[in-house]
Amino acid sequence: MNDADDEFVMLSALQHYLFCPRQCALIHVEGAWSENFLTATGRVLHERVDRQGAETRKDMHLATSLRLVSKRIGVMGVADKVEFLRVESPVDSDGRVIAACLPKRTGYWRPHPVEYKRGRPKEHRADEVQLCGQALCLEEMLGVVIPCGDLFYGETRRRVEVVFDADLRLLTENVTARVREIVSSGETPPPIVGKKCEACSLKEICRPEETSTGRSARRWLEKQLDEVLNG
Repeated sequence: MNDADDEFVMLSALQHYLFCPRQCALIHVEGAWSENFLTATGRVLHERVDRQGAETRKDMHLATSLRLVSKRIGVMGVADKVEFLRVESPVDSDGRVIAACLPKRTGYWRPHPVEYKRGRPKEHRADEVQLCGQALCLEEMLGVVIPCGDLFYGETRRRVEVVFDADLRLLTENVTARVREIVSSGETPPPIVGKKCEACSLKEICRPEETSTGRSARRWLEKQLDEVLNG
């Protein structure tokens, strides 16, 4: 990263934060990473999508590994896939600009982000926030409004539509602010031992059972997440 990039946080960090603030700090502050079966299968899924490359099918243009940035909220990253659907008008029935012109292509194209996940839909909103972050970047880059996107889950082999309503947009911006605070502070939050630790590829690096401070850490985490989720 160069000095200009230091002002931004990664889109993937938003998902990491809602899964576990400590995991987020280990990856995005300390630079730690370790792969297990779950992350390996997820990586293979993403690489398979990336290999598809750009493709145009009549009224659909598919772009993979699209670099994104939002200067307004200070995030950057890469979208797995963005589907651009050709539409007759750039404005919808509510008067919102929903489509833009694309280089070397005629007409108007409506962007629809698609994020690929190896598992299945989750109880928390980490995946939705990451996808919404992509939409916020695309909206700023293209000057459009994006009402929804899709999460594709490898286990179920199905897409789940995500509506980018006001609550999800606010949550995404709040999480971005929290991630920036962690990165700026350079401090790694204490661990909280739970079921999710078993699936975390950083368990051996984190050592949650050895370094957990018990109830005080749990209260800290609950307070942080409550502030993010409830403003």
